[in-house]
Amino acid sequence: DSLGRKMSKSLGNGVDPIEIIDKYGTDALRFSLILGISPGNDIRYMPEKLEQASNFANKLWNASKFVLMNLEDYDKEKVSLDNLCYEDKWILSKLNRLSKDVTNNMENYEIGVATQKVYDFIWNEFCDWYIEIVKTRLYDKESKTRAEAQYTLNKVLKDALKLLHPVMPFVTEEI
Repeated sequence: DSLGRKMSKSLGNGVDPIEIIDKYGTDALRFSLILGISPGNDIRYMPEKLEQASNFANKLWNASKFVLMNLEDYDKEKVSLDNLCYEDKWILSKLNRLSKDVTNNMENYEIGVATQKVYDFIWNEFCDWYIEIVKTRLYDKESKTRAEAQYTLNKVLKDALKLLHPVMPFVTEEI
């Protein structure tokens, strides 16, 4: 329950997963149960984690919508990796590190740790920093590095969705 006590059918303090899914969605339920777990430890049901997972799915959805809207005129032929700006290199470096770390965590069955890392990257680095920084380049149709910004947004979103897919398959598939 919300105080972290163990749930039990005999105690009558269980939670109906169908009600949770109806309210928050399947991905939010799965995400809330996986986030922060470690092998050998019990999972504690906490409603605030469901709210966090739902907020995350919403943030991811809105960020993806923003990225896809700004890729409508994307021309991969105009991209020159030599023209990547500092912020593009920064987020791509963070993404590469994340991919290596998450792969290692998954291979070691540290699914909760991997999920936390993907969550932190998408919420903090990608949404709160990179997307905000790159907006001026996207909105300026004459920007000499607009194509590189679009390339970077597209790559980071696609790769982040791949990393998140095992935990939130319905949302990532829809995006």
